[in-house]
Amino acid sequence: MDKLIKNGNVVFETSVRKADILVRGEKIAAILEPGEYSGDAEVIDAEGLYVMPGTIDPHQHLGLYKPLGDAFRADTPRQAIGGLTTLLNYHRGKGNYYETVQEAIEDGEKNSLVDFALSLGLCAKEHLTELEGYVDKLGITSFKFFFDKQDIAHQFYGLEKDAALTLDKADFYRILKRLREISPELLLCIHCEDADLFRMLQKDVKDADDPADRYSLAGFEKTRPGWVETITVADTMWINHVLDGNMYVVHTSAATSVEMYETLSKVLNGTVTLETCPHYLLLTKDAQCGLLAKVNPPLRTIADNDALWEGIRNGSVKTMGTDNVPVRKEKRYERGNDIWDVFVGFGGPGMILPTLISEGYHKRGIPLTTLSMVNSTNAARIFLLRDKGVIAPGYDADLALVDLDWEREITPDLFGDSDFSVYEGMKLKGWPRYTISRGEVIQKDGVITAEPGRGKYIRRHVEK
Repeated sequence: MDKLIKNGNVVFETSVRKADILVRGEKIAAILEPGEYSGDAEVIDAEGLYVMPGTIDPHQHLGLYKPLGDAFRADTPRQAIGGLTTLLNYHRGKGNYYETVQEAIEDGEKNSLVDFALSLGLCAKEHLTELEGYVDKLGITSFKFFFDKQDIAHQFYGLEKDAALTLDKADFYRILKRLREISPELLLCIHCEDADLFRMLQKDVKDADDPADRYSLAGFEKTRPGWVETITVADTMWINHVLDGNMYVVHTSAATSVEMYETLSKVLNGTVTLETCPHYLLLTKDAQCGLLAKVNPPLRTIADNDALWEGIRNGSVKTMGTDNVPVRKEKRYERGNDIWDVFVGFGGPGMILPTLISEGYHKRGIPLTTLSMVNSTNAARIFLLRDKGVIAPGYDADLALVDLDWEREITPDLFGDSDFSVYEGMKLKGWPRYTISRGEVIQKDGVITAEPGRGKYIRRHVEK
């Protein structure tokens, strides 16, 4: 039966206005004036709510610390509570990608509540010879380059050293050049931290052996300060300019990186996108949760937070990813409890939309149209999710019906597939009353209304 979402304030790309949305099957069938539709339909009354495209999270690491299928099943319902309808998971590591990607797709389609796509981490030399096949056969159009794994990829991915990529600037150049040759639409996502520099700084901090540094986020930040990220942003932007490439800076954390982007983008060719994460907008290196919030790049200062918010406002920061890593405390502290031994990464499921509304709209007055682009539309276009991220006829009916005044505290029921949250106790104002995925209501008022295993793998393509 058709659905009619009526009386809502619909957040389009450049305006917010009252409209009714007709959903037929999995697609948006029409945008109508209020009261225009006279047919039979299941009605969802969105009076007082703001209808936005469902969240697209382009940066997750499901399966890093636990089986992928389990993470999909346990974590995606929590993500839907925050308005998420599509995620991109980074797939990397051991084995033949043609085989392991198929296994990941099966895990997702059996267990995910929401639709998903995959980005491939490039760590072996053979990956360079198979890039075109990954696009044509696997439907993958985004790839990741890990500067922080320079010279040590073989250790992380179980490779012979001679079989592993060095992951230096020469490899970055070769990969970006090859992607550009296949299609200018292909995207290279980059972890921007200079390994030569942060390894030197790590040694300096370790040699100083200051207990105040050894057990604090502030001490960890000294090992990877913002300028270590910014230097890599500058270098890669210039290489991208030389090749007229398409690069994407994941988890931007530093004010100086935004400043560098804004300076260089005025004079350089190529396409460059900055992504940030909720933790770089909400937390600092003085966060009460301590090393539970150890992450690469590290948390920084309020000034860095403010610069990232201003980047969202002015369009320099175009997307948000959670860098979501479901993990338990026991695993985090398995090796020890100082900055050297605590494992990096933490869960942050479904945090994008509530963060944008609470901190961006309510506290900073950033327009809903801008926040909606960051929440969904920009990621859909950059990652070639061609049926997603726009409220218009023909697009998937992926929607979040947001109550701007609904305040919720982050409590254990919102942790997802983790037994802690770095956001615990934080109150965020602005949550979706409904999350709709391909026309199906999958959560209402914080209660999941659909079964995991309904999510579909999104096979992407480039224009020939």
